Amino acid sequence: MRTVSHWREVWDAFRHSRIALVALFVLVLLGFCALFAPWLAPFSPTEVNVMDVLQGPNAQHWWGTDDLGRDVYSGALYGLRISMAVGLMAGVVAAILGTIIGAFAGFIGGWVDALLMRITDFILTIPVLFLALVLIPVFGSSRLIVILVIGGLAWPSIARLVRAEFLKLRSEAFVEAARGYGARRLKLIFSEMLPNTFDLVLVSTALQVPAAILIEAGLSFLGVGDPEPRSLGLMLKDAYGLLGLAWWSAVLPGLVLSALAISLNLVADAFNDAVRGHE
Repeated sequence: MRTVSHWREVWDAFRHSRIALVALFVLVLLGFCALFAPWLAPFSPTEVNVMDVLQGPNAQHWWGTDDLGRDVYSGALYGLRISMAVGLMAGVVAAILGTIIGAFAGFIGGWVDALLMRITDFILTIPVLFLALVLIPVFGSSRLIVILVIGGLAWPSIARLVRAEFLKLRSEAFVEAARGYGARRLKLIFSEMLPNTFDLVLVSTALQVPAAILIEAGLSFLGVGDPEPRSLGLMLKDAYGLLGLAWWSAVLPGLVLSALAISLNLVADAFNDAVRGHE
């Protein structure tokens, strides 16, 4: 099991990357904006005002309004909230499924391992966005369904990593000792071996979150994502036909989505490097 000193060393390695620290600062700032969106947004994100249609950035509407007179800045704050929530929850779903499947495949081996890995390989060959476009309309477009579908399709890469780690751990001395003391299979998996894969699962999940956010935005842009009317993807979809008239309606949602995805990727990559360097 990883000790406090191990995580301190990981943090020391992480903070030596200036790019990672800047990305972490941006990520914390975006998280703050998402968390306190109801207090930071000057208008309701869905408030329609026909008198303010397609206004450019001004003192009242800092980033202008869209074709229904809705405030773009307020909408982007709430859209950021939706993107972060969907991405994080989809990452959690993928981590749970991938960890359980990978753990049982690596620990049990044999035909169980072969079957689970063939299923994993099959899902890996199918583009997540394409399959999500098929599944979400079938089960109904809601935030919960979007989270479950994205998370339910993102677990294979985590499962393969956890399986590989379990294949190494099952022959370790501490596992053999636990077997000798009569530990049952589930206790060996969840109490002895799984804690030693925590950093691997954490890194893998962190790498899945920005992908989940972009997939959700893509689904919303195509009309089958989160039904919330001010998600970033839907804001970009609505702004697509207005680029010649109101470029500002696409700029802020696009910048927020890009900053979120890039900062998450940079933080996850730096964290991955820090963990790998202290294994």
